[in-house]
Amino acid sequence: MYSLYARALYSKALALFSFKKYAEAREHFEKALEALGTVLEINPEDAAAWYYRGNALSYLDRPEEALEAFEKALSLEPENSGALYCKGLALGYLKRPEEALEAFGRVLEKNEEDAGAWHYKGLALHQLGRYEEALEAFSRSFEISPGNPGALYYKGLSLQALGKTGEALEAFGETLKLEPTHAGAWEGTAKVYFDLNEPEKALQAYEKALELKPDFAGGWAGEGEVFEALGKPKKALEAFEKALELDPENSGIWNEKGRILGKLERYEEALEAFETVLETDTSFIGALYNKGALLLIGESYEKALEVYGKALELEPESARGWKGFGSSFFGLRKYNEALEAYKKALNLEPEDSGILSRLGAVYYELEEFEKALEAFEHALELEPENTFAWNGKGNTLCERGKYREALEAYETLMGLDHGSLPARYNRGVVLIRLKGRKKEYDEVLEKRLKIAFKKFLDISEKIPEENLDSETWKYRGFARAGLDQYRGALEAFEKALELNSGDPSLELCRGLVLIYLKRYEEALGALEKVDVEEAEDEGTKEGEAEKWGLKEGEVENGELKEGYGWEERDVSNKSGKKFLRKKALQKKPFQKKSFQEVLWNAKGFALDALEKPWEALEAFERARQFGRNGEEACLGEGIVLARMGEWEKARDAFARVLAVDPGNTPASTLKAFALIRLQEFDRAVETLEKIEAIDPNHDLLACLLGFASTRIGNYEQAAQAYRKAVELNPKNFHARDGLAELYFRLGNSEGALKEVEASISEEHENVFSRILKGRIELEEQAYEEAMESFGRALDLDSSDPEILLWDAYARYLYAEVTFDLESVESNGEVSRGTSRQVSGQYRQMLLSVIRKLEKTALSRESKDSELRAYILYFLGFYYYKIRYLKKAAERLEECLELETPTDIKAPASDLRDHIRSGPLKPAWWEWWLVSGKYCRLKKAGFLLTLVFIAILLISNPAVSTLPFISWLAAAVQPVFSQVLSSGAFSAVSWDQYGREYTLIILILLFILLFPGIRLRKPGDEPEIETHTPPPPEFDVPATLLDEFRERLEKSLLSPELMEDRIGKLEKF
Repeated sequence: MYSLYARALYSKALALFSFKKYAEAREHFEKALEALGTVLEINPEDAAAWYYRGNALSYLDRPEEALEAFEKALSLEPENSGALYCKGLALGYLKRPEEALEAFGRVLEKNEEDAGAWHYKGLALHQLGRYEEALEAFSRSFEISPGNPGALYYKGLSLQALGKTGEALEAFGETLKLEPTHAGAWEGTAKVYFDLNEPEKALQAYEKALELKPDFAGGWAGEGEVFEALGKPKKALEAFEKALELDPENSGIWNEKGRILGKLERYEEALEAFETVLETDTSFIGALYNKGALLLIGESYEKALEVYGKALELEPESARGWKGFGSSFFGLRKYNEALEAYKKALNLEPEDSGILSRLGAVYYELEEFEKALEAFEHALELEPENTFAWNGKGNTLCERGKYREALEAYETLMGLDHGSLPARYNRGVVLIRLKGRKKEYDEVLEKRLKIAFKKFLDISEKIPEENLDSETWKYRGFARAGLDQYRGALEAFEKALELNSGDPSLELCRGLVLIYLKRYEEALGALEKVDVEEAEDEGTKEGEAEKWGLKEGEVENGELKEGYGWEERDVSNKSGKKFLRKKALQKKPFQKKSFQEVLWNAKGFALDALEKPWEALEAFERARQFGRNGEEACLGEGIVLARMGEWEKARDAFARVLAVDPGNTPASTLKAFALIRLQEFDRAVETLEKIEAIDPNHDLLACLLGFASTRIGNYEQAAQAYRKAVELNPKNFHARDGLAELYFRLGNSEGALKEVEASISEEHENVFSRILKGRIELEEQAYEEAMESFGRALDLDSSDPEILLWDAYARYLYAEVTFDLESVESNGEVSRGTSRQVSGQYRQMLLSVIRKLEKTALSRESKDSELRAYILYFLGFYYYKIRYLKKAAERLEECLELETPTDIKAPASDLRDHIRSGPLKPAWWEWWLVSGKYCRLKKAGFLLTLVFIAILLISNPAVSTLPFISWLAAAVQPVFSQVLSSGAFSAVSWDQYGREYTLIILILLFILLFPGIRLRKPGDEPEIETHTPPPPEFDVPATLLDEFRERLEKSLLSPELMEDRIGKLEKF
């Protein structure tokens, strides 16, 4: 009774299930189960009841209990084919395919024509990956039951698994002919089209499948994959999210969602997706790899190391795991550990271009450039479009000094990726380095340098500023500096500091740029802020390498490479979103130089510019302590000493550099500079010739050689050296000045004028060039042009009396030619009034010249006695020309009282004597009584002579008979008689010595009158030679020191090569 009731309930439930009335069917299955329980309580040996109980439990999704029921039925009736068949179904549902395969095999032993058994046997074999056998089983099932679309569908799946895509597509097509609404067949068709790289057709098939079965999670996931292949990641993400709504526990779909989020650079969400997968399935290897790749892209290397470590525990022989492990070590600057990990990966996958690229990057960091180049080239042989390898190859060639080949590598990279920032930027860096090789550098390369950095900036500036990280801002700063756009460079480094204030290298770069902007106080302040301790390294964890099977001794005493520090900070991705916390490694600002060496050198240059020489010397001394050889520090120290006038000490400082590096061009050039200042021209030439043999392409060196050769009289060598300097650097106006001065000295005024004009075009404020141009124009009698040239020179330096002397001289010559009174008067048609007007203009022009010179003469100090003597001479000359004779004589007298140069001493003396003996010669009595020089002596002599003459005359007896003086004689003779009677005059006897006395009186009268005698006629003029002012010597310009200092300063900010981030090689 109960058995019949139970079977009736089961049959009704089954009918309701077939009509898709699942709720009612479930209710009746539950009732049938209760009824069957009552039956089995009465008769536990009822095999049929156990069989029906198992079926009811299967429909109620209780497979474990169903399996127990079927096994009980089979224990009572071992030959019960139905129970055996259903047992196989339950085992398949429980994913126990091997046992299911055994069950269906026993069914088929009893009945080889059972299509269902063949079908489910095929499913078990498919689950076991035995696709060939599964294909046979499905084919047999379809032969027995040709109208079964399920057999055809699974046949298509087996064919697809075997890679027989064409036959699989045909099988799915046959399935759809039998059942056009078969969603699985549409999905299978979509997958085949996807495998055939026909994503559009695959998408159409998925859309049909989802139209038939909207709650098909697998269909939505498949559609997501197709959208990704079509380059529509946002739509792919929507599809995966829809799939997860239907199947939120599906780890595979969560992994796919994380991948798409990673590609969309939504890293925080991607990380959450991968962590969701790993929370439910810690052994999901794909999620571990994807999470590791994400952490590498975000530069969170310690966390990535941990993740890849877990992956390697699951798959010790995974090349991908060792790749990621090596990349984590690489990011942590543990290059030896990274090298061992990459080698393990390469042993597993020797033809992997990505591993070879990573290996090349490690060798590059270890400065094993030959091995790095070999690895990059091997990677490119396997994958010619590997952009990471092209950039690495270019960087390696650049470090080896093969700049032309490096340029070719970067240009190839740009062909593969037109918007590649590393390629654009690194081309500029290579061209800067190539610029040092003057022989290989030309205007074309200069333009390419500008274009490279400008293009880099154009591309990088398309990225919104809020999305840029500190590294990008740093490279922008280097690019701006490479274009000499120091204000823009300063702004870029400051932006980088805002994002990463703990990076001391950025503060150092900022300080250097402030030096280039001549904002030395601010520069010094920035350099003082640099925290050197932040650039120090911490040790690595002990045992880290051995933990993962790396070779003993590869960790170098458990420490990282020198020069990196740790700091906890946020990392921003390219879209500007902060998504990870990481230990950030601060890289040294310049690969080849000690951080502190650069810092102290920069401080030294800043202090020198602030005129704090002793502090600057101390800074350079500190730099020498930190440097490998201290070349920059010694050069800086020498420049400071030179600016202090300590030329011998400066020479010794430069010699210290040469002791370490005999081929150091700047040191040799500066040493020669010091020798020139010390007037050791022969030694300077010897030094310059030696270094020229090593470095023949240095313009400043050639310029100094020209100067020193000129001083020793080797004009041919001097001209050759100056020409070479100009060829090497057409903008070197010092060399052009030297060549112009040499041409002028040799009488080649035309060549001199050409060179000096070229010099002025390069440097408009070059005073020497202006003076030399004026002198050349005077030589060519172009007086007005000469006046203009000297005027321009005075505008640039109004305090230089030499320029004023030349300007005055030019004006005098112009006046002599323009207002020549003699030529005017020789023209008979010119009126007397015109003559007076010309004479007045001449006088007026010379007076204006005199006024300027008088101010200069009064302002000069005693130490400028030689120049003051020239000024006084020309003042005397110009006064003489306008007939201010007294003033002329005074100035000439002052000139001769000084240490007068020999070339003007004689003409000054001659002119003075002429004035004194001619127009200004005094009357005889003025000479005795008024003359300022020896005045008392002259007056005493004059009186004594008169007294002597009077005594002689009065003592003559005839004097008393003269009517007009008799009275005087009568009055005076008695007095003289008494005075002279006892003296020497008592013996005076006119009678005896009358002739002699008369002769004596005449001689004395001649002596009194002689100073008034003029030998020249009033109109006579002596021929006075016109001397030129002292020519300014072409000395080694002090500005050369500034140029060398600027070059040394700029060498401190050598732009780094941009390396592709190792995360670029990672794939989700």
